[in-house]
Amino acid sequence: MVMDSMEKIKQQILDLWQRVPRTGVPDLIKFLQESDFFTAPCSTQYHLACPGGLARHSLNVYRLLVEKSLFYSGAHGASPMKTLLLDEEMIVAALGHDLCKVNFYKEGGEPCSEAQHKYLRSLIEKKQLVVKKDQMDVFLERFSIIGANQFGANQYRELKRDIPSSQASVLIDWLLNTPSSHMPDLPVVYSVDDKLPLGHGEKSISVLQDFIKLTEPEKLAIRWHMGATEPGTHFDYPTGYAFRAAMEKHPLVTLLFTADLEASQIMEKEGNGKN
Repeated sequence: MVMDSMEKIKQQILDLWQRVPRTGVPDLIKFLQESDFFTAPCSTQYHLACPGGLARHSLNVYRLLVEKSLFYSGAHGASPMKTLLLDEEMIVAALGHDLCKVNFYKEGGEPCSEAQHKYLRSLIEKKQLVVKKDQMDVFLERFSIIGANQFGANQYRELKRDIPSSQASVLIDWLLNTPSSHMPDLPVVYSVDDKLPLGHGEKSISVLQDFIKLTEPEKLAIRWHMGATEPGTHFDYPTGYAFRAAMEKHPLVTLLFTADLEASQIMEKEGNGKN
């Protein structure tokens, strides 16, 4: 599967929002363009943990939701739904379900463990004569700080303590196995920096309602788009009752959370294409 460019994805998403005939949509579009929506990852490590992942995932969910709607409309022989999905509701639910992740991540990732840090430091000391000088200079510039003794003299290089764990693993592998080669490209990694911890679906609803009025099906679908992975949905009360009642009220609830699940677990897995 060939991936669409981020420029194409961005334009498709903006075109879809412009099809929603509601007051506040222009302000919502402006917010998306000024935020990190089109550059943010979709997760720290689980799916599309890469620049632009959030926008790509949102469009994937919309495409799946449209296909499900067509299937259950009776177009492919299935029994038609009693309540058909509206085009604008699919756009709002799919493109808005993960707005809780806007301005939510920061680059860096979880720092390496004490054991990783100690091992990486020992490898640098052992391999510094094998590593090419220009590559050692690159490494030191990026991953060390200049320290000094208590008298301020005899400056020395000290390995940074906040090197992300996933990057430390790549560096350790490089120094162990191919120290005479160029330092490998390191993965872009992220960690969570939640400035408004309202929850997941709840926060997405809050962000959307700052700009547009939501329908009841949209509110229910976005709130419960995590489906059975939502904490408490396996229990009878109170969360489980609300989740099941929401599914019974409108098919958009079930269709959105299954589209979200299929996008993250099938479309966006390594090797399956990330369209």
